[in-house]
Amino acid sequence: MLVVSLLVALAFQGSRHLVDPDEGRYTDVAHEMVDLDDWLVPRLDPERPHYTKPPLTYWALAASFRAFGSNEWAARMPNALAFVGTALLVLGVARRLGLTAPAFAACLWATSWGPVLAMNVVTTDTLLTFFETLAVFGFVSCGLVASDAPPRTGGLRLMWIGFGLAFLTKGPPGLLPLGAIVGFVAWRRRASLARLFDPAGLLAFAIVGLAWFVALIWHSPDLLDYFVRHETVGRVASGEHHRNAGWLGWLVVYPPTLIIGSLPWLGLALARWRQAAAAGQPARAEGSDARRFLALWVALPLIVFVAAQSRLPLYVLPLMVPIALAIAAFLGDWPASGRKAVVAVVAATVAAIALKAAGPWVPFEGDASRLADELRQTVDLSTVDEIVFVDAPARYGLKHYLRMNVEQAESHTGAVGPGGYSAPEPLCQELAMPERMLLIVPARRLDGVLAQFELCQHRVERIGTLRQWVLFRSVP
Repeated sequence: MLVVSLLVALAFQGSRHLVDPDEGRYTDVAHEMVDLDDWLVPRLDPERPHYTKPPLTYWALAASFRAFGSNEWAARMPNALAFVGTALLVLGVARRLGLTAPAFAACLWATSWGPVLAMNVVTTDTLLTFFETLAVFGFVSCGLVASDAPPRTGGLRLMWIGFGLAFLTKGPPGLLPLGAIVGFVAWRRRASLARLFDPAGLLAFAIVGLAWFVALIWHSPDLLDYFVRHETVGRVASGEHHRNAGWLGWLVVYPPTLIIGSLPWLGLALARWRQAAAAGQPARAEGSDARRFLALWVALPLIVFVAAQSRLPLYVLPLMVPIALAIAAFLGDWPASGRKAVVAVVAATVAAIALKAAGPWVPFEGDASRLADELRQTVDLSTVDEIVFVDAPARYGLKHYLRMNVEQAESHTGAVGPGGYSAPEPLCQELAMPERMLLIVPARRLDGVLAQFELCQHRVERIGTLRQWVLFRSVP
């Protein structure tokens, strides 16, 4: 199991370029932490704080850059480590749930397409999956699933530390497995429900998960409204983030993600089920309590994801853990059959590595390395201190490859957002800075931006065009 997870995690891990917007934004914030030596406030550039995610993913990336340098391999190393760690935790959870072949369950998860593809993308989701699985491992280690003995406090405290780290990775979504845990304990051992909320465990959660939020809100009280109303309520109750909102938006995102993400093992489970049905044999599965807990672990978070109006495929990545465990439980003692199971694991491992090997050959419009090369060929970057996108989303991945600040400016004034949101700089204010700037303007916005250049009373020099942009150089 360890060999399989390491092979899948490390093979071709640094072969694909960073892709904007997400990978560029995460790595940009991490580079700013290293450059400014400010690990408290995430920033898109020195003047623009960025609070949309808690800092743990940025910390992991920044630490990796310091240890391994500024390269794609370092950018994806935190995910690779979290992937292997999750495989080990799946092994531990499977053992404590009483599955016949725990190592097979871990191999099943580590070669499922969803975790493999997500692990090669720089986002919060693979780290979140690791910490949520750590919390569930703590819960099943305390004995409340398979034993009637009093719960072990060490497991409960590990559970709350895991939830604290998950909260520090993505905020409230990191607590979704807690609903399944509370629901299961309330159904099976209601008398033990209060013991879940161990005071020492809750204190550990507060220190690990909430201290960063408290520090920021203490300094800037308006961030409380931003975190609660915009980043939490806004994502759940409104479509303001424009991510597959509407009553049926979830159908476009989640069923395909869960089905494709469970391959190839979902296909094997369906084949085994059809084989058993054709032979008139009942489908075998292990442990009724374990099955009920896994069902709650999948169903309750999924209900929240469906109800929320902000929906992206990787949101359901943590659910791939209980799905993998459920498939392993359904297959029962099949892995003990020997050669067939070994062949299946080897084939799935080869397929997972092939998926990662194919990544560099997939063309992405947001390929930050390709854009950086095009800029080097078009502009003498030795005459530029920073890159400014005007009236267009910044391609923050350029900072990783060009090692200069990338910023965003607006030609129109009055760009505002919710409290805690730092709007792009007004163009005139940006031009008043002493740095030599490469200004990148969308061709469709050219007339308005040229007029704003005149109003700013700042000279600019037109360089040429690149893709859909017109390039200017500011003249000090």
